[in-house]
Amino acid sequence: MRTFGDLHDYVDANDYLIEARVPYDGTPATVDIIVAVQDEVTRRLSAPGRPYCTHGTCTYPRHDHTTTVGADGEDLAPPAPMGCQHCHQPALYDEKLHRYRHDDPNAADCFLIREPS
Repeated sequence: MRTFGDLHDYVDANDYLIEARVPYDGTPATVDIIVAVQDEVTRRLSAPGRPYCTHGTCTYPRHDHTTTVGADGEDLAPPAPMGCQHCHQPALYDEKLHRYRHDDPNAADCFLIREPS
């Protein structure tokens, strides 16, 4: 996840605003507070050097960081860490989103791994 909006792929991110008791009465002042909170969450999520999940460290049960198919199509036993078949960066399959992603959320998207449009 790189942004407050990305949180919505996993949870209702607005619940964080509610739990923090950020008021919402539709006034420009409260809209400014909400935008400031969302911007701060995005800043923290996309901070360089922020740890991200990868093979051997990820505890999210719906991420699969392994593959049983080698680079030449051969079967692997035991499974090996997954790499993007296009750019070879560490990758994962996100079962919740039903798509492959790079482990590093700040990695540039490539030909085979793209953000949904």
